[in-house]
Amino acid sequence: MASPPLSTPRTAAVPAVLICAASLLSPLPLRAEEAPAAQSGEVEVSSLISPVDACNRAQAQRPAGAVVTTMHYERLGEPAERSFRCRVRWSTAKDAALTGRPILFGPSL
Repeated sequence: MASPPLSTPRTAAVPAVLICAASLLSPLPLRAEEAPAAQSGEVEVSSLISPVDACNRAQAQRPAGAVVTTMHYERLGEPAERSFRCRVRWSTAKDAALTGRPILFGPSL
């Protein structure tokens, strides 16, 4: 006499049914994912090298995806002991207006 099969199609389908039932019973989100609130900020950096160095380092400190809305630099001290300060304002708002000043330097790779 032949021995009965170890698993039948009916018992093999039970785990699949349980997985489907569990996925239907899991809580579903009731609303769409909310976008994070827009942020803005200001970074000020000084450099003994150049205004480009100061502004480049200030821009590097803004969050990912933020755009520069204003940028201002100034020279400080006497010519022999000069330093440069750069202030960068940034925003993550979708409608943030880019600064009208050319930004010729980007993040270091």
